[in-house]
Parts: sequence; structure tokens; C-alpha cells
Amino acid sequence: MKKLYDFYLNQLKHTHYVELNFEAFGDMLTKLEYIVQRVDNEICGLLIYSVDEFVDINLVIGEPSSYKPLIQQLIDKTTKDIRIHYHKPYHLAWYAKEHMIHPNEQGVIYDSQLHKTYLELGFKETSIQETYFLDLKQFKIDHTISEKLETLNYKGYDVTLYNPLKHTGMDIFLTKLQSESFRNAIIANLSRKRPDPLLIVMKDNEVMGFSGPLLIADDFRGIFSGIEIVDEVRGLGLGKILFQKLCQTLKQMGAKYMTLFTGNKNAAKYIYLSAGFEIVQKFALMVYERQ
Repeated sequence: MKKLYDFYLNQLKHTHYVELNFEAFGDMLTKLEYIVQRVDNEICGLLIYSVDEFVDINLVIGEPSSYKPLIQQLIDKTTKDIRIHYHKPYHLAWYAKEHMIHPNEQGVIYDSQLHKTYLELGFKETSIQETYFLDLKQFKIDHTISEKLETLNYKGYDVTLYNPLKHTGMDIFLTKLQSESFRNAIIANLSRKRPDPLLIVMKDNEVMGFSGPLLIADDFRGIFSGIEIVDEVRGLGLGKILFQKLCQTLKQMGAKYMTLFTGNKNAAKYIYLSAGFEIVQKFALMVYERQ
């Protein structure tokens, strides 16, 4: 274990990963499976993976020359489809910009040597994910957003923090959410003794959209679980207003920056870009399908 950890630390400086301590690294190796590539009895590559419905690759690290033999060994010793995805047993944090951290790597860095090796070995891309970053110190709500919200206020709409004593229709709103994970996040939060703040879109005090729950990580990263509005109020610009109010609220709570990711074909990306976010990394999700 000590030799593998020393190898990991030595290789880490060539990557964007946040360092795992010895205990966390050991826990990952103990719970998952791994393949070690050696040349002249010296470690030159490490591949860590898990087997469940898919074979999920969690980490590949080492000399670029080790990538192909490591992945080929994985192909030869497993029988299920192999996946590179953000759903994996161990989330590996990485530096999105300078010391700013994103909590989970979304796939394999697009156009990297590792990405090219996967393609060479027959892996196919399933989507391209983009990671976005915003320095909240520089954030300010666009004046057109404020003007648009003021106009919508006259029609009974508002974007504000959720107050169960004032706002109605949360139960009905939850049934309309398309994302089950968003629904579960809201329910879990509201069931707590002291829930985290939740931004909502409301129409005549009835809940029509949400963003949150809102909290601040130890490194002052602004966090939210999701954002969605119901079909009845789409097309009014409320999604863009809600998102910029989200950024403003997190800043007021003490957040210094935000990171998020989405597919490069998701129209929501234009809301992020209009709020001042920049794309800092692209990842490919990939799969190796068995014949």
C-alpha cells in the first residue's frame, strides 16, 4: 500500500486531482479493485475500478505508456460493459481553477492522451460534459434581469426564499418535478429540523420552481442540488432570473465561487454563460460495449 500511495503522490503533480490522504487512498483501494502496471518491477501505472451493473473506471494514473496495457487488462479480465462516468463509487475532487475545487470528476478529460487511448481501444463517447466556474466576488445581477423581474412582479410572479408559512403548493410542485433526485433533495432538506435555504419561483404565493437547497462548502464553494421550473411558467425568462438570484443569494451567504457541470448540448448552458460563468474543462463520458 505504501508503495502505491507514494506512486500516486508522485504522479498527482501531473494531474488536476486534489490529494487524498493515506487513509482515504487506502480506503478506496480496499473497497474497489485495481490493476497495477509495472516495468522492470517498478510501478508505472494504476487503474482503479468497481464492478456492479457496469465496470466503472474510477481512476487511471501513471505514465501515458501505461494507459493502453492497463485498460486492455481490464477489458480482458471483466465481462460487463465498461463505463467512464460521473456516477462512480468514489468522487475524486479536482482543481477547476487555481485552488478552486469541483467535488467530482465528470469523466475523462476531452482530447487528453487517456481519452485518445480509450477511443483507440474501441470505447465510444456517450456525451460531452462541460464544467463551469464563476468567481462570485465579481458577480452582480444584470440590470435587465432586475427589470424583467420587476415587470413580472406586477403579474404575481416573484423569486424569493421559501417560507412554508407563506407559500403554498409545495406538495403539488414536487409531483411535477421531472428529476427524482431534485425531488428527493427538497424532501430531505425540508424534513430537517433546520432546513437549508431554498429559492423558489412563485405565482400568487404558489410554488412554481426552485433552486437549492443552498449551502456553503468548507472552502467557500457555493452549493445547490438543482434548479427547475414547471412547464406552466416556462418561456417567461424565470429560469434565467432564478439562476442569477441563486448566485446572488449564495454570495450573500458567504460563498466565494461556484462550479457546476452540464452536457454541452443542454440549453441551460446559455443561462450559466449569461450569468458570467466560464467553461474551464470538457470531459467525455464513454462506454466499452461487449459484443
